[in-house]
Amino acid sequence: LVIYQKLKEQKKKEDLIERYGVFFTSAEGTEEILEIQNNKIKLSFSSRGGRITSASMVEVDNNGSYKYKTYDNFINEINQPLSLFEKQTSFMSLTLVDNEKVVPVETKNLFFKVAKHNDSSVVFRAYANSTEKYLEFAYKLSKNSYDVSFNIDYHNIANDIKPDVDLKWSMHGLSTEKLASDERNICTVMYKYFGATRDYLSEMSDEEDDLQSNINWIAFKHKFFSSILLSEDGLGKTKIVHRNLEDNNYTKSYASRTSIPSMGRVPLKFLFVPNDYDILETYDYEIEDLINLGGSVFAWVNRYLIDPVFKFLMSFGFSIGLVILLLTIIIKIVIMPLTYKNYMSTAKTKVIKPEMNKITAKYEGKTDKNAAMKKQQETMALYKQTGVNPLAGCIPMIIQMPILIAVFRYFPASLSLRHNGFLWAEDLSSFDSILDLGFEIPFYGDHVSLFALLMAGSTLIYTITNSSQMTGPTQPGMPNMKVIMYFMPIMLIFFFNKYSAGLSYYYFCGNIMNIGITWGIKKFLIDEDKIRAKIESNKKKIKKKSRFQQRLEEVAKQQQKKRR
Repeated sequence: LVIYQKLKEQKKKEDLIERYGVFFTSAEGTEEILEIQNNKIKLSFSSRGGRITSASMVEVDNNGSYKYKTYDNFINEINQPLSLFEKQTSFMSLTLVDNEKVVPVETKNLFFKVAKHNDSSVVFRAYANSTEKYLEFAYKLSKNSYDVSFNIDYHNIANDIKPDVDLKWSMHGLSTEKLASDERNICTVMYKYFGATRDYLSEMSDEEDDLQSNINWIAFKHKFFSSILLSEDGLGKTKIVHRNLEDNNYTKSYASRTSIPSMGRVPLKFLFVPNDYDILETYDYEIEDLINLGGSVFAWVNRYLIDPVFKFLMSFGFSIGLVILLLTIIIKIVIMPLTYKNYMSTAKTKVIKPEMNKITAKYEGKTDKNAAMKKQQETMALYKQTGVNPLAGCIPMIIQMPILIAVFRYFPASLSLRHNGFLWAEDLSSFDSILDLGFEIPFYGDHVSLFALLMAGSTLIYTITNSSQMTGPTQPGMPNMKVIMYFMPIMLIFFFNKYSAGLSYYYFCGNIMNIGITWGIKKFLIDEDKIRAKIESNKKKIKKKSRFQQRLEEVAKQQQKKRR
């Protein structure tokens, strides 16, 4: 019986060696759950795999409540910290290959011994058939920080494993906001090479990519938070993947497989951090670019105009609704000269509209190139005579567009709006609802957003008040612009019904101000009789033809000669 028992144990040992190579002594054990914490984050660990199993945001506000909660806990007034991922749907593992084996060993299956543990650090060791040989994972939390250092030490085992070592890291992102489908439109995998700007996978679809070496960081970006793997020495070749999950409890599945060194000490760092520009900017390597504020011009407007003004107003302790209103007023004051110039150009064009109609009627039905050229010449001559610049109204609108598009990016991404309510909207970072329909309307949703309705209604009123300023007849084959402008507010209702209530409220405030500004300019600053008199005066002045006009006339004459 003793011999049989020894043979059985020997066979078991041989099987373990076959499966786990030099780590066969770590193939069995008892799992321990440990935690470390500072004033920002709490991390849970499992001795099986020596990995982080969850990350919770434990920062508290002035009232002693957790600063970051899930939407459900916020609404139900449950004081529980927000977690970014959970044990059962996440893992981290090194893929090692024994020098004498072909089958790889996954550290997620090894039982690590706890070599050290206190409030801010934990050290795991997976022994390789000797107390002098082990794989060590050491984690350490800094004070008042969202990052945890992660150091890998191949202690005396570099000669026992092959040089190819991969670090696998994956998770299912937990849904923490009001609508999981809305979160998915922002969640993605971002990454940055040293010496390059950050890049990312498409948020709107499942995608994967193979990256080259020299990667500074990889981020699993949630809507308002991020889980980041960072290396100051650079990560090797990497495969990244993200997939949409249909379960309302999750947003996306994130996964990365990264080549790392297989000897010595490998210093890495994990960050579990809110997507707040000021916080991210305190870290190096341009991590603040995780917040997608738009392209170069739009990002510049958000960083150096919208965000500073918004946070300056917030510093006074104003309600979020008042802050957005004041921000709108400030922006309108800044662009007031452009608004005035745009309206003045429109007014001038309206005054010469009868003469423009005469030119159009003169060449109506004539389709030859010569007639088109003459019509263009007469139109340009009229502009020259009257001193009207047809581009004067377009340029101010083009200059204003970066601000309009910038705020479209800023508000949905702003952490300051999260769980901040105004009037009937309990959370301006998500949609407001005054009526739950109980059924889904395609492209609209299962609720009615009042801020979206107010925004669309004010857009319609603004369109109507400005429709009289639209000049010129509709060209054959061209769509009726007035019809398109009236149809646009209806489209906005469908588009903004599921969007940030804060953004809809901002556009609503902007529309109301635009209506008032337009009325004020028309009532007190624009005198069409004076404009008409000035245009008539300009007609009487002898003006030298511009080179462009001379060139047009020369081209027309040459074409006429060819026709003859």
